[in-house]
Amino acid sequence: MPLTRKQVKALEIAPPADAIRTREEGGKLLAYLEGWYLVREANRIFGPERWDRITLTTQCVWQGKHEGKPACSYTARVRLCIRAGTASFVREGSGIGHGQGAHPGEAHGQALKAAETDATKRALATIGAPFGLTLYETAPADGKARGAANGVAPDAPAPLANRTLPGRDRWLLRGPSGDVLGFYTSPILACSALRRAVNGAADAVTLEALYTQNKRFLARLVAERPDLVSDTDRHYAAILSALFQARLKALAMNGTGGAGIAEPANESPGDAGPAAGDAEDTKEPAGTADPARAASDPAAGPIRIGDTPTAPV
Repeated sequence: MPLTRKQVKALEIAPPADAIRTREEGGKLLAYLEGWYLVREANRIFGPERWDRITLTTQCVWQGKHEGKPACSYTARVRLCIRAGTASFVREGSGIGHGQGAHPGEAHGQALKAAETDATKRALATIGAPFGLTLYETAPADGKARGAANGVAPDAPAPLANRTLPGRDRWLLRGPSGDVLGFYTSPILACSALRRAVNGAADAVTLEALYTQNKRFLARLVAERPDLVSDTDRHYAAILSALFQARLKALAMNGTGGAGIAEPANESPGDAGPAAGDAEDTKEPAGTADPARAASDPAAGPIRIGDTPTAPV
């Protein structure tokens, strides 16, 4: 007997926004789900008595001191066995964990636990959307993986079903010249891609153009996803806006010139809209709040840090 219809349906539903956490790593904004949440979801969907986790291997790959305290790193590989009626299926995953404590035992315990949790999360992610699979999905506008021609490893492409999502469910990013960088099924991944583009801008003119082309994305982000905040309670649009300004200042100090982002209040309102022809992403819902107005009105100007609303309680 296979999975029930209810279970199959549950495996198609992505996690809610309030379950998604973020962290900065290597200059990138990464999205993830916490281990306890994934175990709870597995219990909910399969039943706590219908799945098992078996730790296959663990290995301490480094130990020493960090900031004067004992520290170490472990790798682990786990196997998940999910039973559906008289049948069962298996998933495996590998992970790594780091630990630090007042004594070596505490550090090793933390690292081992973190490695097993990481491996479990990776194994569960292969099963379906509620376990974080959708956090890796992107859907380029042309339906093909982008960047391969330049020798750059592209983001993981979305399944075919997600490549045909309605425009309201896709997040569009544009390059400095107005070309489409890609459609993303996840606004979090779109933010990460825009951050990489900002950091990769070679001069202030390119950066200003990139900012102008993506003002509507920032406005839509505030209007439709006020819940997207970092661990320090800053909205992603505020973080990206601050990054734009910091990057522009750095480029200006290097003598590349350019103006218009560091002093957004002096910009001409007419410069706020995206490139012509962006019909899909310009049909934003009207609203009385400033963020919603900014998302639907090109003359509303850029998103500034002070415009970012407080996340709802």
